[in-house]
Amino acid sequence: MRGEHCIAGATILSAVAIILLIFAHIGQVGSGALVNGIHFMEVNVAAYGNGYQGANNKSASGLYDSKNDALGSGKGLRQYYRYGIYNACAYQKDGSGICNSSTFAYPAEPLSQILADTPDKFTTETRNVIKNIDPEPTFGQDGYNHAMTRGGSALIFIGSVLAALALIFGIIKLRISFLAAAICSGVGAFLLMIGAALWTAVIAKDNFVNTVKVRSGASLGINVYAGPSLYLTWVAFALVTLSCAPYVIACCTYRK
Repeated sequence: MRGEHCIAGATILSAVAIILLIFAHIGQVGSGALVNGIHFMEVNVAAYGNGYQGANNKSASGLYDSKNDALGSGKGLRQYYRYGIYNACAYQKDGSGICNSSTFAYPAEPLSQILADTPDKFTTETRNVIKNIDPEPTFGQDGYNHAMTRGGSALIFIGSVLAALALIFGIIKLRISFLAAAICSGVGAFLLMIGAALWTAVIAKDNFVNTVKVRSGASLGINVYAGPSLYLTWVAFALVTLSCAPYVIACCTYRK
């Protein structure tokens, strides 16, 4: 009975982890109410208009878009930019928003994506105010952000697939299946950990921009925050890790 009890516990842990990972994956696949609050990272530029005025002593009138025009068209900033594994979406204060087309392991490049929405007359000053921060934050380094977030998302996807395979193998009552489940859960947990760590590192470094003051003494008004998907992934990693040991015990004790 020991093996059966172990498998029951591992199955529950794996199933809960898969549910959490599903939610992490569906964030930002659209701008609807179910998924618009689920994301790995948010860049909040709602207060950047004040920061722009303080840094350049110029009016920020026209800096923001209020019509949900296509992203990257230079029609104006949105207040909130949110990043998921497959998409980036941008939202107004009223909750309405628009998303980019889906791409596997969508790379977060916050500065270039913000500049793509910034109207031409604000673009040079916006780029300069960030590039001239000393020390320059990784927020403005597209290559770093691209590689880290794309790599992190790809690893989380593979880790999620392996976690699902562990659940499938775990319900097949054969020792070889339990061994396969243990291997899948162990490798899956490792990949989830690395993927989540990459996203965590990006957010931890990019949110240096949260502390930046412009020459007027006001905040720059750009803030980077971790989102629910990151926390869901870390919890799923812990659950998948815990499920590995019961699969190993079941493999060693099951008689078929």
